[in-house]
Amino acid sequence: MKKPNSKHRKGFTLVELLVVIAIIVALAALATPQIFKALKRAAMAEAINNVKQVKLALDSFAMDFDGQYPNKDTSKRLTGSEEEITDANTAYRQLFFSGDTQSEKIFWVKGSSIATSSPDDKITDGSGTISENEILKPGDCHWAYVSEQSNVSNPSRPLVLDSFKSGEDNFDPTLWDNKAVVLRIDSSARAERLGVTGEAKNKVLDSAGENIFSTQSAAWVGSGLQPSQLLEQPLKRSN
Repeated sequence: MKKPNSKHRKGFTLVELLVVIAIIVALAALATPQIFKALKRAAMAEAINNVKQVKLALDSFAMDFDGQYPNKDTSKRLTGSEEEITDANTAYRQLFFSGDTQSEKIFWVKGSSIATSSPDDKITDGSGTISENEILKPGDCHWAYVSEQSNVSNPSRPLVLDSFKSGEDNFDPTLWDNKAVVLRIDSSARAERLGVTGEAKNKVLDSAGENIFSTQSAAWVGSGLQPSQLLEQPLKRSN
């Protein structure tokens, strides 16, 4: 009678191990693009939620300033100085001085090429006094701002939106896969498709196909304003 084989094979052979590794690598390669898309969708959802929080602060601010959103006149009423709005950071700082927000995090967007530093929510100096030098320092803010608006301006005008590519007059198509987040005075906020060719490339267009910062866009017709001159970009941290 033959004795049963008492030896049991343990583990994989080298060939089998290589096959398993190859399968894992192939599955990972297939899954990676889907994972990246899911992460970007989550980041976009967070960005849209943040921009809505900014709008709530702006609307609260406007209630105390005759419907006006931050401008040089409201700056004088807050600080005694008619500070010109020369960038988005300067405008949004007024929301902190007015007490309508204390969060720098709502001005930050994951993956931003402008807001490259994680916000620390530090807005006071050593004595506990709100400090202009601490609020939204360069590199802390992602959102651009359209100045000279009020809560009774044309509701379809953009108010807060993704910042433009550094040194250019259009949006970064890589941030949200050829889209840009735009919040309008009517509080609608969504990722809007960018144009892909010609003069429309990397710009947001209205329903008539006009650049939303063109005087030909329905939101600005008859206003006498030059919308492109009202757009204030956030400050990028100097290297």
